[in-house]
Amino acid sequence: MRASRIAAFALWAALFAAGTGRAEDGWRPLVTQDGVSVVERDSPGRALPELEAKVEIDAGIFEVLAVIVDVPNQTKWMHDCVEARFVRRDPADVAVIYNRTAQPWPVSDRDVVLHTEVVLLEPGKRAAVRFANVEDAGAPPVDSVVRMPRLAGVWDLVALSPTRTRVTYRLDADPGGSLPTWATARFSRNTPLQSLIGLRNRVFATQDQYTEFVAQWSARR
Repeated sequence: MRASRIAAFALWAALFAAGTGRAEDGWRPLVTQDGVSVVERDSPGRALPELEAKVEIDAGIFEVLAVIVDVPNQTKWMHDCVEARFVRRDPADVAVIYNRTAQPWPVSDRDVVLHTEVVLLEPGKRAAVRFANVEDAGAPPVDSVVRMPRLAGVWDLVALSPTRTRVTYRLDADPGGSLPTWATARFSRNTPLQSLIGLRNRVFATQDQYTEFVAQWSARR
């Protein structure tokens, strides 16, 4: 796990070194819909731009966090996700997970193995879920599925009040393989937009289902 953490930290550092979401940093609006705003920024030499999406959800910060870290149920809200599972967890706040996303024919499905870490940045007020792709023998490549060579990002949660949370989703991805222009545009627009809409809907649908998780994280200092 240590080598995975070092590799993931390097990707996180590179991703966030240049700031987030400001026009002067090269970000431009992509889409605003259903309370979700998405901006993008070109990444030289890559097929996809960096992406950042934001939404405010009428729920407490740890109610939102509980849904994000419930890996087996990510298929119920994360855009195009058809498989999500733990490869290993060590300790509870650090994990390696496997994620597979469906793609419309004739594009091949994509999958990725992610090192994830849940971090309490400010007790009761700010938390983050950081993720970056790693190699792991526990999740070898799958026939006919393209393994993404790069996926790094973060779910950044800020408590605006005890019952309202701002979620910022940042994503830097290389889907690998050959993608037609329409598939690239579809990924850039729909992945952050629909994932945040799905997250908000899932939080509302699961209210009071994560009371133990919320109590544990609320007590952390």
